[in-house]
Amino acid sequence: MHHLGKALTTFAACAGLGVAAPSSSAQITPREVSPQFLQQLTLYAQYAAAAYCSSNTNSPNTKLTCSVGNCPLVEGANTKTLTEFEDNKAFGDVAGFLAVDESNQQIVLSFRGTRSIETWAANVQLGKEDVDELCDGCEVHTGFWKSWESVATATLDSVKKALQAYPGFKLAVTGHSFGAAVGTLAATVLRNSGSEVALYTYGSPRVGNQEFADYVSGQGSNFRVTHSNDIVPRLPPRLLGYHQTSPEYWIPSGNNETVGTADVEMINEADSDMGNAGQKTQSIEAHKWYTDHIYECK
Repeated sequence: MHHLGKALTTFAACAGLGVAAPSSSAQITPREVSPQFLQQLTLYAQYAAAAYCSSNTNSPNTKLTCSVGNCPLVEGANTKTLTEFEDNKAFGDVAGFLAVDESNQQIVLSFRGTRSIETWAANVQLGKEDVDELCDGCEVHTGFWKSWESVATATLDSVKKALQAYPGFKLAVTGHSFGAAVGTLAATVLRNSGSEVALYTYGSPRVGNQEFADYVSGQGSNFRVTHSNDIVPRLPPRLLGYHQTSPEYWIPSGNNETVGTADVEMINEADSDMGNAGQKTQSIEAHKWYTDHIYECK
């Protein structure tokens, strides 16, 4: 099994995923999304995919590219990285980039998912940190919080400078897997500092307790995408006091299948059994496919 598969299997074992999740009490009807919105979800999935490409995390002031061809919308846009970061000696080995997209008038902060043993080690630190500086009563995953802290100062400074350099451009944060968790924390901090942030996450694990999930959900402009029976959005389990944000955009279609508007269901409830949390089986392969092979680049 490939390194990501081993890491996720261990993560699930440490989290005790064998315990069944409680059923949702609310009965809701999923809603199909528009073609324009699907295009947005696809664009930011490709920005998340681009963070896995080492050429995008070690050479600032360059155009974003994906050597395996899984980010055509990004490659077709007029992009330039403003900051690229990767430090495997820092906690969590957080990697990614801050880029400007002049075609879409966006500033995009993208975090890489699990790729190294250092990131895997951060994933399995399942304790919680009190983060009252973010919101009252909030607690978040220790490994994710320490990982964010390792890049927070430099990242916040870079975003501030980018917003000043490109007035009128909108700010988006994206990431897949571990990158989605770190991105959620980054977006929360940026919003608290006064920035308007659209958060697009793909296969995000649960990041914090109920208070944190409610707070982030209440900030708005959250687009948490899940795929089929992807195991990661159910980690760490609710039994340990972790909860997801809402809404959820669930893609029930299979791996390697083109995603259409009817394949994305908006579920306006966290951890709903109408979406990913209600699937009876769990899959690592489903974690790797979010409109394309999101984990493919090296």
